[in-house]
Amino acid sequence: MNSAPANIIAEAADWLVKMQDRPLTANEQSQLQIWCAQSSDHQRAWQVAQQLNHSFAQVPEKLGLSVLSRKQTQRRNIIKAISALLVIPTGSWLAYQHSTLASWAADYQTATGEWREVMLADGSKLILNTRSAVNVLFDENQRRIELLEGEIQITTASDALSRPLSVTTEHGQIRALGTIFTVRFDSDYSQVAVQQDAVEIYTAETHKTQQITAGQQIRFSKKHIEPATANQSAVTTAWTRKQLIVDNQPLAEVIAELSRYRKGWLRCDPAVAELRLSGVFQLSDTNVALSNLAHTLPVSVVYRSPYWVTVTKNK
Repeated sequence: MNSAPANIIAEAADWLVKMQDRPLTANEQSQLQIWCAQSSDHQRAWQVAQQLNHSFAQVPEKLGLSVLSRKQTQRRNIIKAISALLVIPTGSWLAYQHSTLASWAADYQTATGEWREVMLADGSKLILNTRSAVNVLFDENQRRIELLEGEIQITTASDALSRPLSVTTEHGQIRALGTIFTVRFDSDYSQVAVQQDAVEIYTAETHKTQQITAGQQIRFSKKHIEPATANQSAVTTAWTRKQLIVDNQPLAEVIAELSRYRKGWLRCDPAVAELRLSGVFQLSDTNVALSNLAHTLPVSVVYRSPYWVTVTKNK
């Protein structure tokens, strides 16, 4: 399934935000019908928006008020969700709905291009990267951080109750052994990089275990743990300083990483996808990063709108 143009997705999000705020007037209902009738893209975008509206209705009232009353964040999340749902298979809707609502209802979360630092009750420091969400569960027996989306860095503190600290994803558990480490969650695997001391990894389904130490990183799924590889701490933690450090990487990979920090769609033309580059890019302003990239490689950055950008071959 193809997506709709970015401006139509944004307009659908605006209508949904308005509906969440108050009932539409008779005139607004008429305007919405006219808007939907403009094209098949308008109709598809609104159909997905209605699916999201149904999901919002399943959120408990008290929670819904706290999550949905933040209009700007709400609008950004709706645009992201509509964009994603327009291109995922229908059969994946229920799984997407569950994970999206869980992220919106998380204890701590960040929007696109946002970073957040949190001091936890035990003195541990948690940094959330862009588009990240976590739940924090501390009781008399454990300290557990549930990573629902995105990427985090944990600097663990000693605990007076000697409770173990762990990070869980749907792929398994990472147990801290007095350490600093990062965890990134993707749909097919979780990735862990250790900056200090060590962690122990447990897979969710096969219960395989492996320990890695400072300077190592590893990827694991619910069933498998890949061999550990070396990591450069300055590179793997660059995002905590709002930087992206690139070392002879394909342009497609760099664009995919930059897109995590940018609202809307950022695409790399296949014709230039294999060009390689190195450098340091500032993530706090992706327009500047893209401009620097265009001065480094024989590519052009084409803006159809602020939310629809393509990196393509120079003409």
